[in-house]
Amino acid sequence: MCGVFGFTGHPEAKQILPTILASLQHRGHDATGVAGLIGEGPDCIDTVKEIGRASRVIDPDKLKKFIGNRFIAHTRYSTRNSSKSPREIHPHWAQSMQGRMVIVTNGDLINVDELAQYLAERKVKVYAKNDAEILASLINVQIRLAGKNMIEAIAEVMTLVKGGYAAMVMTEDDPNIYAFRDPQGIRPLHFAEFKLNGHVCRAISSETCSFDLIQRFDLVRYPESTGDYFHREVGPGEILCFNDVGPVTNTFFADREADKIGCVFESIYFSRPDSLQRGESFQKIRERMGAELYKEFKVEADIVTAVPKGGIPSAIGYSKASGMPYSIAILEEPSTGGLRSFTTNAVDRIALAKMKYSILRDVVKDKRVVVVDDSIVRGTTAKLLVRSLYESGAKEVHLRIPCPPYNHSCHYGIETKDPSTLISFGKTNEQICQVLGADSLAYLSIEGLYRALGADRSLFCEECLSGRSPFKENIHR
Repeated sequence: MCGVFGFTGHPEAKQILPTILASLQHRGHDATGVAGLIGEGPDCIDTVKEIGRASRVIDPDKLKKFIGNRFIAHTRYSTRNSSKSPREIHPHWAQSMQGRMVIVTNGDLINVDELAQYLAERKVKVYAKNDAEILASLINVQIRLAGKNMIEAIAEVMTLVKGGYAAMVMTEDDPNIYAFRDPQGIRPLHFAEFKLNGHVCRAISSETCSFDLIQRFDLVRYPESTGDYFHREVGPGEILCFNDVGPVTNTFFADREADKIGCVFESIYFSRPDSLQRGESFQKIRERMGAELYKEFKVEADIVTAVPKGGIPSAIGYSKASGMPYSIAILEEPSTGGLRSFTTNAVDRIALAKMKYSILRDVVKDKRVVVVDDSIVRGTTAKLLVRSLYESGAKEVHLRIPCPPYNHSCHYGIETKDPSTLISFGKTNEQICQVLGADSLAYLSIEGLYRALGADRSLFCEECLSGRSPFKENIHR
């Protein structure tokens, strides 16, 4: 669930880019990278990329070498390959017929070995076997050996690859940014256009929160501007080509699933509450999930509280539906920097869970407490929180989770390939509750989830919840 972003045409692109990447940091904090031009006549692409968070990696001094305003960027959450390997950091390099090519991707391909063999048969060597390298190599093969243009090459590659992905490509001898999304629409991608004092800025992003940030920046920097704004989702199987002067062109992969919304876990956990899905904020969606949860699993208690930050919207919905007061009883430790324990490795996850939250003792003392979290994946944080609440004087602790149990592997961008690491795998609700040590535990039903989403179940990938995969064949990595 990496964050991908690209834009062109903004007059202060280098000034705002670090903040934009910070706004997508929740999607991945293993590494951060940016690609842009450092010379013209001929154009030359270079990168700034390192292991670490955007605030450390992408500082203004490192961006001084770039000229112009065309960039693609990435915040990395590692799945298949090592989080500590510099060679895995995006943007990924490739040599192409149009000079250097850089690519960023979000998601996972499920037929990497098959694709590597396809490339080997065409005398193309791959090194890291990450999705970005595979996609770039496949695109190059289509351009070099088949004589296709970039859009034709991407469309042909989409017939070969299987999985969930959203990607962006730029090259030295082409002024355009190319963006494309998997035909099932598993991984999200959004496009926006801003008009600002005669400038046209076009942007592509995993989430709409980065577009909001650009608008706020422009409002402060250019308070008298009356620029227009347009936003839409990139469709499943859609290929976009754009720069900051000409028209935006697009085409669709022939076998696209036109109405697909994508990964259901975007609604539950991944996306920021201020980002949009089909024109509605995830905040509103998650409040409805909390309300549905109360309808299904009522409990008598004194207060409703949330595990920050993900549980807050659903806790508000649960509180409104139940009439029980919402209270802040769990605080996120500022020194952890908002890291998501879900996206860390096993050793770091335990260490982070121990120090990430503090309890307001005088709020929970002698109280029956309903604790709402967005999900429970491995249970590391939940178990420690329950114990901390009791140690802080809580009389009862009732866990309420506004999504069904996460008990299946995901193969499209989440590092949960081994289901035995999931706390709900092979366990009953009562057994899970006993492991966590709570008085009660309840998950929102799959029917309640889709009532809250207000959309048909067939539009989503829900492999992590039900095991239902967009690809029917067995998945081997």
